[in-house]
Amino acid sequence: MSARSFTKLSPAVWRSRRFIGLAEEAKVGFLYLLTNAHVTSAGVYELPPGYACADLGWPAAAYECVLGELVNAELIDRDGDVILIERWFRHNPPTNDDHAIGTRRRLQAIESERLREKAVSAFDEVNAARIEREVQKAAERAEKARGTVKSIAETIGSTSRLMNTRLMQGGR
Repeated sequence: MSARSFTKLSPAVWRSRRFIGLAEEAKVGFLYLLTNAHVTSAGVYELPPGYACADLGWPAAAYECVLGELVNAELIDRDGDVILIERWFRHNPPTNDDHAIGTRRRLQAIESERLREKAVSAFDEVNAARIEREVQKAAERAEKARGTVKSIAETIGSTSRLMNTRLMQGGR
């Protein structure tokens, strides 16, 4: 089970053509798959059908039918009991290095090789973009810091009377 106390759910889900086109039961199923207690920072996790059916109050046949509809709508992928939320990292990218390390660890533990490879590929793309943004921001901060260091002459002006005093000219 996940140690997560919350899950980000983008309001964009309500504008998604894939989501809007679902039957009402499938919409509930998808929201459940996004928010249940088994969801991890990797967006791919094992969910035994018994847990889902108990949580939703659905018979196994209804749950399987909804999963099929969600796979057809390309909102999820699955391999047995392993569920992958499509486009997970678009809405839940790693926010820092520690988050990325933990997410990568979870990705490596995925039992389904096909889903693991799919998730790792999506993660690597988003994480590389995050790292590039962080490097760019650090360079901008360094450039800004270099630009803010001014000499005394630049700060008060070289033509001021103070700058023309013997002390400021290096004399005693």
